[in-house]
Amino acid sequence: MKKYIVSAVEGFFTYIAILIYTNNFYDVKSFNIFMTLFFFFLWYFYYKYNKKFDKKISKYSIVLSILISTLLSFGNIVSHYIKATPTYIFNISKSIEVLIMMIGFGFLLYKLFGFLFIKVKKISIFNNHEKFSKKYFIITLLIVFFGNFLYFIRFYPAIMTPDSYHVIHYADDFILSDFHTFGHTWFFGIPFNLGKLLFNNLNGAVAFSTIVQMICISFIVTVVIRFLYNKGLSKIICFIVVLIYAFSPLYGHYSITLWRDVMFGTAFMLLFIVIFNFIDNKECHKSDIILFVVSILFILFFRNNGIYVFVFIIPFMIFILKNKRKTITILCTCLLVFYFGIKGPVFDYFGVEKTKTSEAYSIPLQQMARVVVLNENISVDDSKFLMKLWDYDKVIHEYSNVISNPVKWATDDEFLQNNSGQFFKTYLNLFIQHPRIYVEAYMLQTLGYWYPDVIYWATGSESKQLFDENVYTDSLTPEIYNKLIDHTTYRELPLSNLIWSVGGAFFVLIISSFLTFYYNKKYILCYIPLYGIWLSIMVATPVFCELRYVYGIFTCIPLLVLLPFLIDKKKNSYI
Repeated sequence: MKKYIVSAVEGFFTYIAILIYTNNFYDVKSFNIFMTLFFFFLWYFYYKYNKKFDKKISKYSIVLSILISTLLSFGNIVSHYIKATPTYIFNISKSIEVLIMMIGFGFLLYKLFGFLFIKVKKISIFNNHEKFSKKYFIITLLIVFFGNFLYFIRFYPAIMTPDSYHVIHYADDFILSDFHTFGHTWFFGIPFNLGKLLFNNLNGAVAFSTIVQMICISFIVTVVIRFLYNKGLSKIICFIVVLIYAFSPLYGHYSITLWRDVMFGTAFMLLFIVIFNFIDNKECHKSDIILFVVSILFILFFRNNGIYVFVFIIPFMIFILKNKRKTITILCTCLLVFYFGIKGPVFDYFGVEKTKTSEAYSIPLQQMARVVVLNENISVDDSKFLMKLWDYDKVIHEYSNVISNPVKWATDDEFLQNNSGQFFKTYLNLFIQHPRIYVEAYMLQTLGYWYPDVIYWATGSESKQLFDENVYTDSLTPEIYNKLIDHTTYRELPLSNLIWSVGGAFFVLIISSFLTFYYNKKYILCYIPLYGIWLSIMVATPVFCELRYVYGIFTCIPLLVLLPFLIDKKKNSYI
């Protein structure tokens, strides 16, 4: 009898949590026959699978279920206010809803994660086969390139957004600026200018540079496939991974997009397998050292947050890779010296324009602006400072819950740079007075990076040129083909948001890292660079859900899914 009652209670909380989550709790839909039967299904599920896990699995499942259910519950409430007029979010009723969802989802996820920890240990995805040959390498590279090419002919010469036109303009006029990182400008600009010589046409020049990017991506993907294949992964699974990288709409669109984020994100695939080899091998092989340097250079010089990601990685590598500590320390030190040498003396010598200070203050500016917009009491001294910092009227009338650009554009960057001390003092004063507003502003500003059910644009399409360079989308394919390719980005298709959900990718990262840490702690190092990307965005994102900023997590998703199966589950310790 006790088992029936416990199962009924668990099923009831989960049932109510699902109704709240799906916005059916206050709707008559919650009383229809199918929704009612769903409660009995949950009751039966809890009764049937009332299995007790061992202490270790139970501990990991509890922590993971609490984490995921908390993110789902808070995210669900906050997501209702994305487009709403700025107001307070968490009142008593909303807080109760959050608590019920946390309890209901916690019960369900605890069961599911417990079974997952058991099943992964039992599943084998390996078989004996020959090593990855040159023939396989070429075939794999061509398959991936062909898949990307299907998107290239639709958006010839590339998918371009306003950012892309800035890069074209900088490369065409040899403008030295780091607002659009010079590493990407050179990566694009060298083949672009070679293309100008070959084709005497800007569209042809951009297309030539795009093809170079596609070749680089195809090569890196093939290196990853070779790594998986040589680890003994079955041929069928390797082939499925090839097809995913070649024909997934996400990878297809990004492979031909003129953004610095594309190669930045792709570099994390290389870094992932290199770190795995550093852990697995007794010595640092020369090939791994080369790939490590190449991947880190892409990360450092293709996005300005790359340095923070790299610095975040270093202590973890030195701590975990104890028998390679000297080599790792030398490599990382040399890369840091090179980076700061370029960004400091070299940039100063050539007068390279650097990024604005306000770019790094997106979240603090947004939090302070929300206090102003909600018309809260602000001291005279703080008000005087804010009136000098901002165009006050713009902040009040153009403030957005989820995008900080209106606030940044209203900010006097020079004043902010010269008065950073007073800025932090004012920031802390307002935080002490209005902590609730700060927390809610932060949750809105970062929502898409930790909550999966957010829909926001993820790829570019056809865009108007911004400068004198006459570059435009000139599709090489018929309209019916174009519509077919364009429909691959629509979220209305069943299960389509699984491909594009930023929060969903973060959930994959969390679950995979818990599984890996459970089986063998030392391989958690493979995940550190990806958490580095995520954290760097969580402290300075200008937009609440920009997929390209965390594209490195998406490029590694097949690796994240497979890693818990690849690791040695016998040794659960650090090196």
